[in-house]
Amino acid sequence: MDPVALQFLPYPHVFRGERRDGIHIPWPDRCGSCNRQCESAASSGVGLCSYGLNYARIDDDLLVAGVVARDYPTHLAAHRRMVKKLGKKTIVLTDLRAVIDAASAADARFASEVDDAKRAIIEEYKASAGYLDDIVRALRPDVQRSLAQVHDYRQLITQIVQNVNVIVETAEPGTEFEVALSSAAPELRAIYWAARLLESKLEAALYLMYPEKIDDPKSKKNFRLHGLVTKYSRIYGSTFQSKDLKVVTAGGSWGSLHANPDAVGVIPHAFLDNAAKYAPPGTTITLWFAEDEEHITFEVESFGPPIRPHEFTQVFDLFFRGEAAQAQSVEGTGFGLALASHIACVIGAQLSVNQGGRKGPDGTVITSFTAVFPKGPLSA
Repeated sequence: MDPVALQFLPYPHVFRGERRDGIHIPWPDRCGSCNRQCESAASSGVGLCSYGLNYARIDDDLLVAGVVARDYPTHLAAHRRMVKKLGKKTIVLTDLRAVIDAASAADARFASEVDDAKRAIIEEYKASAGYLDDIVRALRPDVQRSLAQVHDYRQLITQIVQNVNVIVETAEPGTEFEVALSSAAPELRAIYWAARLLESKLEAALYLMYPEKIDDPKSKKNFRLHGLVTKYSRIYGSTFQSKDLKVVTAGGSWGSLHANPDAVGVIPHAFLDNAAKYAPPGTTITLWFAEDEEHITFEVESFGPPIRPHEFTQVFDLFFRGEAAQAQSVEGTGFGLALASHIACVIGAQLSVNQGGRKGPDGTVITSFTAVFPKGPLSA
C-alpha cells in the first residue's frame, strides 16, 4: 500500500497490525476494549462486528474499520444503538465503498509502480558488465568442481587433433592440411571436427570461469571478423552436413577489430550453435555481413522455434530457454547466448534477436541473431 495514500484515509484503519485514526473520523472509544474481531476478517466486502461497527478489508495489510454506516442493512440492535449514539459522525455505504475503491486503486497503482521499479532495476543490473561476474562468483565453487577436468579434456582433445594431423600429413605429404583432410576417410574427418567443436566449447566455458580474460590486454590484436566467423563455420561444418543444412554467406566485411579474438569468437560460436541445434533439417542458414564507417555487423539467419513476446527480453539471460525450444528434443543449457551477451557488454558490442513473418517447417519461424561491433579498439 502506498504510504502517502494512507496519510489521507478519512476513516480509522489498521495497517499491518497498527491502528491509525482517519483524518476525518478517529477510532471510537468502544474499539479500545474490543477483541479486534474485525482484524481477522478475510473477505473484501463490508462487514459488521458484534459492537455494531462496520469494517472492510482492502488487502492483507489494510483494513478500514471503526465506522458506522447508518444505511447498512442489519437487524442487529448494537448497530442501531451505534447509529443513535454517533449521530452526525455516521456515514453512508456509498461513502464507505468510495473510500474502499479509492484505497484499492491506490494499492494497485502502488503495487504496479513497485513492480515496474523492480523490473527496471533488474533490467539495468542484467545489462551491466557485473551481472554475469556476480553470478559466477556465487556459482564459482560449483563451476570449479564441474570444470576441474577441463584442462585434462583439452589435453586429450589436443592429442586427438595432433594424431589426426599426423595421419593426414603422412597420407599426403606436402599437401596443405585442409586439402588433405577433405580427401581423408569420412570417419577421420568426423573425429577431427568433433574434437575441434568440443575444443571451442571448452574454451568458451573458461570465460565463464575467468571473465577477466575477456578483455585481457595481452590477448588483444587486430583481426577480421569475417575470417573468425569462417573458422567457426568450418568447425560446425560436420554438424551442418549431418542435418543437410545449407550455409550461405551474404554481404561483406573488410574492416578489422582490435580485441581478444578468442573471446569475440564466443559470439558467432553461440549464434552458429543455436542455428545448428534448432534449424530444421534441409533448411538454409544465412551468414550476413555488413560494414559502415563505425561498425561491423554480423547476423545469423535461420528457422527456429517461435519466441513468445514476453521471452524476447530473456533470450540472452543465463540458463534461459524459451518454451518452444524446451518442447523440442534438443539438449541445451541456456549458457551460450548468455555468455555471448556478457562478452558483448564487456567489449562494447550490441546483440539482438528478431523473428520475422516467414514460416518454416514444423512451426518454426525465421530468426535472426545480430551482433554489431564498433570498429577500432574495443573497450569495456
